[in-house]
Order: sequence, then C-alpha cells, then structure tokens
Amino acid sequence: MKIRVRLFSIYRDVVGREQIEIEVSSGISVNEIINYLMDMYPKLKSVFSEIKPLVLINGAIVDENNIVDSDAEIAIIPPVSGGMDNRIKTGLFLNDTDIDVDKEVKELITATEGEGIGAITIFIGVVKDYVENAKVNELIYEVYEPYASRYLEKIAREEIERGRIKAIRIFHRVGSAKPGEKTLFIAVAGTNRKESISALEEVLERVKHEVPIFKLERREDGEYWIVGDGRRVKRV
Repeated sequence: MKIRVRLFSIYRDVVGREQIEIEVSSGISVNEIINYLMDMYPKLKSVFSEIKPLVLINGAIVDENNIVDSDAEIAIIPPVSGGMDNRIKTGLFLNDTDIDVDKEVKELITATEGEGIGAITIFIGVVKDYVENAKVNELIYEVYEPYASRYLEKIAREEIERGRIKAIRIFHRVGSAKPGEKTLFIAVAGTNRKESISALEEVLERVKHEVPIFKLERREDGEYWIVGDGRRVKRV
C-alpha cells in the first residue's frame, strides 16, 4: 500500500525533502515506518535519538504501535515548544505484545514530574475465553479510520482539559485477538486515587460508546456481532 510521509523542521532539513511517498505492506506500524525511514536516511537515526519525534496520522497524534491504513498521511514533527508533550498518547495496536505496561507507567511518571502525582490507575481489557457457556475462539475488531484514532485522542485531550488527571494513555486493539490477549489499555495519572479512578471509569465508558470500533465474536456455537451494551446478534 502507498502512504505519504511529511517531515517538518529539523527532520525535513536532514532528509532534504518535505514529503515522501513510500510503498509498504499492510498492517505496518508507526514504529516500523520510523525504522524504514532511518534505513532510507541514516542521518535521521541520530537526530531521532536526540530529538524524539511526534507522529500524527491524518492530523491525530498517535503512539508508535499505531497501525497505519492505506492512503494515510503521516506527519513527523519535533516537540512543539509549550505545546504537545508526552502527557497524551493514544493509538491502535495490532499485536498483544505491543503494549509495554512498565514502559508506559515510567513515561507517565516522567511526563508529570513535579506535579504531585499520587496515583496511576490502569485498565487492561482482555478477550473472554467463555461467553454464555460457549468457548470463544477469537474476537475480531473492525475499525473505522481515521475517525477511531481521532476519537481516542479527542477523549484523552478532553479529560486532561477537565483537570482531574495530568497524563493519559489509551491504546485499542485492532484485527484478531485470542482469549486472554489484551484488547484495551487505559492508564491515567492523577494527584489522588479517587479522581484517578473516576477519570479512568469515564474514559473507559466513552471509548466503548463513542469510538467507531466494532467487534465480531467467533465462538464454538457461531459468530456474533457485539452491539450496544454487550448485546450479541448472530451473524447470518
């Protein structure tokens, strides 16, 4: 598939071009594209290590594990003075091993240093092994992009603006997931446990009801679309 990569500021100077079109395989992640660019332009490796880039897909800030869709526009920018920082990270992930919980917690602590953080609250959703006494084989997540990524970031930014928490992570699974595998990761950092837990619960409900991600449950007794508040409709 073909994607367009735009480079800004110091990264554009290193490459000598503002825009690059590249052919990549489907299911590629942001991190893999970064590595691809460093292979194409070796000087970027030292620059990226010194000045970690922010990556946007179709205008939305995403995590390095985010999966890139066909015809997406990727913007690679340096940190903006007084603006974007490491407080907010959202994205879609393809593989269960993509979420490094310890790494995300450390980043939350670093991003909120000096702000009196007293609680980091985490939710990790996993695929059920049995539903209604039937064995689950896998769960398929169908995603409406780029809107899903934009909604995840919107939810995160609005929660930060409310002032209850200081930093947040929201990562949602796409594609196939087996029983026991991670499907949703949310972590929030707040000054006390009460507000941190309350914010996490609200973010979770908003992700479930506002983000255009659809679930198909494949079980030993058939396939079911999961709609609304967990209602299952048998696939015909």
